Amino acid sequence: MTTSSRIPLALWPALLTLFHGCGATGFFSRLDEGVIEYSLSFPEYDPNGIMSGMLPERTLLTFRDNRQVAELSAGMGLFRTAMVTDDASRTLDYRMSMMGKRITANMRSRDLDVFVADSGMPTIIYTNDMDSIAGYPCRRAVAIFDRIDHPEIELWYTDRIALKDPNWYGPFAEVPGVLLRYEVVQYGMRMRLTAISVKPGNVDETKFAPSQDHDPVEPSVLHHEMAEVLGTFSM
Repeated sequence: MTTSSRIPLALWPALLTLFHGCGATGFFSRLDEGVIEYSLSFPEYDPNGIMSGMLPERTLLTFRDNRQVAELSAGMGLFRTAMVTDDASRTLDYRMSMMGKRITANMRSRDLDVFVADSGMPTIIYTNDMDSIAGYPCRRAVAIFDRIDHPEIELWYTDRIALKDPNWYGPFAEVPGVLLRYEVVQYGMRMRLTAISVKPGNVDETKFAPSQDHDPVEPSVLHHEMAEVLGTFSM
């Protein structure tokens, strides 16, 4: 008797969904390096605001060996940030450049409270809801905040990308997968991120190298600079 004849006919549709619904990774494999591109939108921002044309529209997350680099550019390239995280050692290099000024702060978990103060630490409710985002199967969770001015946020995450504890540095630290659709509040601005592509491929080791052209500062200094710069975008 062949293997296929031992599988009940009624199970074949479910099996086909599992094998073909997992995007580029396939059912049994997990992607261990590549680049995720997210679209960015600002649902609470006035589209007629004087700075609306300066807001970013895309962000990239590059990953390999439990390390990530999240890069963002705004103001036609005048303002750039990069967060280089090592998920194993729980360290983060936060880099910012603005009109020739380049600074970087090396942080650990204890330094990050001030950076997530806008959103707080929510209660995460997990559901059985499923969807496919950028070709990857995702589960839905809901973040519920204890502040009345913070509506609940849907979090869609996938376990098909091989990053351990990928959210440790943010308000959704406990979510067990890479977020492919979510919202976050930073410096008074709500950002909605949705993955539009996940591209497997070799990632150059130099992507995670320490910055040689950024001046090191304390986390509190970087936080102050970020608040001043991003405050101009909320006008």
